[in-house]
Amino acid sequence: MLWPASEEFAALCRTQLELIVNSLGASSLAVYLSETLNDSPSWFPVAVYPEAAPPLSLPMSSTLSLLTAAPEIPLTYHPQQVVSSLTNHLILPLMYQNWVLGVLVAQRQHRPWLAAEQAQLQQVAQTLAIACVLDQRQQWLRHSPANTLDQQQQRFDDLLHQLRNPVAAIRTFVKLLLKRLEPDHQGRSLAEGIAKETERLMALLEDYRQQRNNTPALTGSQPLPLAGKPLDLTETLSPLISAAQARAEMEGKAFVVELPSQLPPIWLEERVLQEVVGNLLDNAFKYTPKGGTIGLRLTLTPAVLELTVWDTGCGIPEEAQSRLFERGYRGVQADSEIEGSGLGLAIAQDLLRPYGLSLQVTSPYMGDRGTAFTLPIPLPVKV
Repeated sequence: MLWPASEEFAALCRTQLELIVNSLGASSLAVYLSETLNDSPSWFPVAVYPEAAPPLSLPMSSTLSLLTAAPEIPLTYHPQQVVSSLTNHLILPLMYQNWVLGVLVAQRQHRPWLAAEQAQLQQVAQTLAIACVLDQRQQWLRHSPANTLDQQQQRFDDLLHQLRNPVAAIRTFVKLLLKRLEPDHQGRSLAEGIAKETERLMALLEDYRQQRNNTPALTGSQPLPLAGKPLDLTETLSPLISAAQARAEMEGKAFVVELPSQLPPIWLEERVLQEVVGNLLDNAFKYTPKGGTIGLRLTLTPAVLELTVWDTGCGIPEEAQSRLFERGYRGVQADSEIEGSGLGLAIAQDLLRPYGLSLQVTSPYMGDRGTAFTLPIPLPVKV
């Protein structure tokens, strides 16, 4: 089935008909396209001259049967030859690779068409056939899956833009709430956690906007040095620990934190570390049943700081571990009732890669169950 002719193609047809009138003195002209590429095409007019005149009639017997049989015509048939010439009435096919895309109908009063004039009309028909093919390809591209993806991306961009307003409103409400809470209020730590998570959401939205505008953002393909301002791990992890403690209480699970009393500063983007640890904790909670335990542990050696998120959940089969960081891969959990997109670990690994860091997985971790994800962070060498 052919796409309807575009306005650009219709304008080209009208221009060609005007040229025929001016150069060959045609009295009536029309360009028809076929709606289908089969043995029984239906024809619709794209351009007619004079414009106010009704479309020229097509002989519906011998001419159309010859047109639709074109692919089976012997080799002596040439696509550009005149299909029908009834005194002053010419019908020429718009042919492309043995497909009849349409016809050019020309009529002139008082005198027949000369051979040289027929040759000129055949060239016009050939030009219109090529233009029709290009027009169809353009319309196919316009309606292709790639364009659909562009539309989906645009809707996604719109959604994220609209998301900024409610997130900004939550940030404002939390700031007002913090002003009214006394420093020793039992709910103040939760409000502070909400405030920090809201700031993280706003930072992620801004990071996405920068990437869409081709502005350098957090992620990238080139390794980055572990440079920047020193990062206070206790302060950076505090909102994540508070959120995890609240979630453990709500879900009937235990959350264990093991932090050295003294932690050295590290040179890493705060947002990167929070996003990675947040994804690891979220997975640990999702795949640990009620009554289980999730842990966050930092282990310090002279050369490396190891950050580990572990759990006593169902564990990860060995054959699935090599694909854990593939986007969309969920392994055996794809058939479970646990919701997930298979993106969290891939995003975490992508965020770490520019810094030359990567996650390591151990499963089983405790006996025959559990999983641990470890992030080794090299420490600056002391001179």
